[in-house]
This record gives sequence, C-alpha cells and structure tokens, in this order.
Amino acid sequence: MATQGRAGHAGPVPAFQRMLDSITFLVLLGVFFPTGLYTVWSIVELRDLPSFGDARHGALHGTLPAAAATTRAADAATTAVPGGVTVEMRAMAFSPRTLEVPAGTTVTWINQDPFDHAVAYGTPDTPAAERLFEGSGDFGQGGTFSFTFDAPGTHDIYCSTIGHYAAGMVMAVVVVEDAR
Repeated sequence: MATQGRAGHAGPVPAFQRMLDSITFLVLLGVFFPTGLYTVWSIVELRDLPSFGDARHGALHGTLPAAAATTRAADAATTAVPGGVTVEMRAMAFSPRTLEVPAGTTVTWINQDPFDHAVAYGTPDTPAAERLFEGSGDFGQGGTFSFTFDAPGTHDIYCSTIGHYAAGMVMAVVVVEDAR
C-alpha cells in the first residue's frame, strides 16, 4: 500500500498561518506596531526631561534665549514696584490690556500663571531694528521683566511664548509726555 507524502496532505491550515495570510491583520500590524513602538520610545526618551513645572518653556524645546532677563518663582521680586507700574500676566492675558503712563515710567510684568510667559515688543512681524527692547525670553510663575518707557506713543506688547500671541495675549502701553 502506498502512503501519501506531505505535499499531497490537505490537512487544516493552522490559525496563526491564516492570520499571517490575512490582509487585514497585516494592515493592522503595520499601523499599530510602529505606533506602539514610537509611544514606548517616546516615554523612555522623555522620562528624564524636566517637567513643565521644573523648566522654562523654551528649555523643553531647545529655544531658550541665552540672556533671558527673568527670575524664577523662588527668587521673584514682590509685585510692588517703587516708582513704576505692575502688569499682571494671568489667564493668558495682560492685566490691564491698555496702560497709560507718563514718559520715564518703569513697567514691570509679573507672571501669575503656572506656565511660562514672555514679554516682547511690537508683533512677531516687527523687525528687530524697530523694537524698543529685546524680548524677555520665557519666565515662569512669579518671574518678572521690567522696562522703562521714555519714548512717547503707543507701544504694542505681546507674549512671545509659542501660541500665546495667536491666543490673543497682547496689550498696549500708551506713553504720554510728562507734564511736570
């Protein structure tokens, strides 16, 4: 009696083999496997980065200016500014949004939010040559930035932290001639 060889055997195909032959499985594997690997890799890579509460916004993105005129919450100045005016940065807004001061007044911005802000002159499109001051760079809660306004006129100010200008974080400082 002759026996059939393996090639002639028509036994059932194992479930794992059917799964590997399925186009649907291959598509799902191609989508979810790389996504899962990327997610795991991101967690491994990011676990040693400082949290948003521990580092300035720009430090997390590698864009922190070298000479940022800021202070951290631990060593922040008080909100009282002798001979000057304080502007609060709170809830993604400047308060007040319009400020009128005599020429020679020092304006101090203080960050009251638990995330970073920055003070910049003009708009993002204002050429550097037309700016009254270089931007403050990002600073955290309790941090301050000050500038003395001597030039009369209306001076636009905005928060240059990524996304804050687009969210409407702008103000105007109106400097009037000192009538002394």
